[in-house]
Amino acid sequence: MTTLPRPLVPDPRPGVQNAGRVGLIVFMAVATTLFSLLLLAYAMRMREPDWQPVPHPALLGWNTVALALASVAMQRARQPAPHRVAWLVCGGVLAAVFVAGQLTVWRMLSAAGQTVIVNPSDSFLYLLTGLHGLHVLGGLAAWAMTLSMLRHADPFRVQRAVALCALYWHFLLAVWLVLLAAMWWLTPAIVAALCGPSYGAAP
Repeated sequence: MTTLPRPLVPDPRPGVQNAGRVGLIVFMAVATTLFSLLLLAYAMRMREPDWQPVPHPALLGWNTVALALASVAMQRARQPAPHRVAWLVCGGVLAAVFVAGQLTVWRMLSAAGQTVIVNPSDSFLYLLTGLHGLHVLGGLAAWAMTLSMLRHADPFRVQRAVALCALYWHFLLAVWLVLLAAMWWLTPAIVAALCGPSYGAAP
């Protein structure tokens, strides 16, 4: 009996994986553009004479440590190790700690009288940290969905979801480091040196 050769059918999984990764990359590109425009507006507004220094709560530094550790944990969760679930949970919990810390910073600033309408610098701090926090919350929603897949989904889907979560966590950390550097170290003098004095400024 002769067996007819079966045509080669490509595995659809790589295509699905690439589609998810491409979709996430497109989303991150859009988010990067949004944050870049906000930082540009931040630098332009900084050149006005009524600008005041942005508050530097020390808690922002600790929040940064939490987000960095969350990124490390997510990267470890990508490895096919027995402790993958523990690393995945740790990465999400640390990201939630970061969000809670950011809300605590808001409460501290508000209690000190530095509300969103007091000064443009305060307004930008609330805007930048709030928008970044929303992106972290979106990542936590995806993280929760990934956790729910651990028992019922096949290993390939789990690996793909964890890899996308890790990539997004690295993106969140990179964006936050840029925002923090701009808020803490970018000054009107630096902006003037790079872009020239603002219109109407004294020579």
